[in-house]
Amino acid sequence: MKLLSKINRTYFKYGIFIFLIADVVIILMSNYILKDEMDQQLKLETEVIAETIAREGNFHSAYPTDIAKEILYSEIGIESSKDTLIYEANEDELLPYREFTAYKTINGKHYKIITRQMLMEFDDIFSLYTALISTVLGLIFVLVLLFTHKMNAILWETFNKNVDLLKNYSFRSNEKLQLNTTGIDEFDDLNQVVTNMSNRLEKDYHASKEFSANAAHELQTPLAIIRNKCENLFSEKDLKIETIQSIREIYLSADRLSGITKALLLLAKIDHGQFNETEEVSLHQLIKLRIENLEDILYDRNLIVDINAPQDCLVKMDMRLANLLIQNITTNAINYSPSSKIIEIKITQNQFSISNFGESPIKNPESIFNRFYKESESSKSTGIGLALVKKIADHYGMTIHYSFKNFKHLFTFKLPIC
Repeated sequence: MKLLSKINRTYFKYGIFIFLIADVVIILMSNYILKDEMDQQLKLETEVIAETIAREGNFHSAYPTDIAKEILYSEIGIESSKDTLIYEANEDELLPYREFTAYKTINGKHYKIITRQMLMEFDDIFSLYTALISTVLGLIFVLVLLFTHKMNAILWETFNKNVDLLKNYSFRSNEKLQLNTTGIDEFDDLNQVVTNMSNRLEKDYHASKEFSANAAHELQTPLAIIRNKCENLFSEKDLKIETIQSIREIYLSADRLSGITKALLLLAKIDHGQFNETEEVSLHQLIKLRIENLEDILYDRNLIVDINAPQDCLVKMDMRLANLLIQNITTNAINYSPSSKIIEIKITQNQFSISNFGESPIKNPESIFNRFYKESESSKSTGIGLALVKKIADHYGMTIHYSFKNFKHLFTFKLPIC
């Protein structure tokens, strides 16, 4: 949820709460003020009635609003005002009145004077004031909302531009990150922190990239020399069998270390985003081509590859990484498949899978894509192949699922839905 939307929702939520409180408070205050004003008016009417009695000697009562009657001295009380209900025959209901009672001594006689005035029913008061308050507060709320929205749009405009700059910024570009000044201290402080962090990360990125390239180059050179020296030693005459075996182990170790170095360099390049070229790749065609190149190995081990492709799987990716992905998963299936078995490959529009026979499931399937993970120390695997496959899959948003069923290792690759 966007911040502005959250702010507006908060305004709306608390606006309703404030409205309810204001409605009750205003109704109670209005009711109090109305009754106080009515009491003052009723007192004036009482004085008028008293003056009429003093002048004329009597007063013709008008029930139920103006009543004056003579009473005994013992019946004299204190002035009071209250709400009361009086039955109206015409309306056939009890109607609310405000009543003021006063006691006067006029010309030696004692009188009880009652004046009344009809009140609005509470339901009518509540409906009237609620409608009025709703209209006023509703207009205020809409005006505040519009004003806030306009002000937020102005205040957040530069911030949103900076967010777009951050989304599109890449360390691979030669341009420095330049964020716009907002004129707001908090935002400008944030811009400064982000810019400083970006500069440090950019330096680390280029240093890591340069180190990977230099390390790979520096390692490949002595490894190539070691292999060449081993090849030269193989051509020497009169070598003992033990010496030949030692040279062979040195050569294979150097060759294996060279493969690990190349794989680690590839992983670093993928992390640094150096494979940016994309094209539509047919995985069916790549797999067919790869299997054709492995025909001799498949023939020697009497392995059969069954490709089931009712639909082609087309994916936009770097051709080099696509080849590397297919190369590693097919090589893995061949290396770990028993001889004289079938390797099954199924290709559909949004996924592809490869399976090979196995004696038992992988002990730690959650670790098979970790770098240098091997099921046993005796394995000749470098432990990099599947890590490289996972890195490529993650780079293009693919998901990999491993399962073991019916003595088959199954790797399923699902493409992201565009």
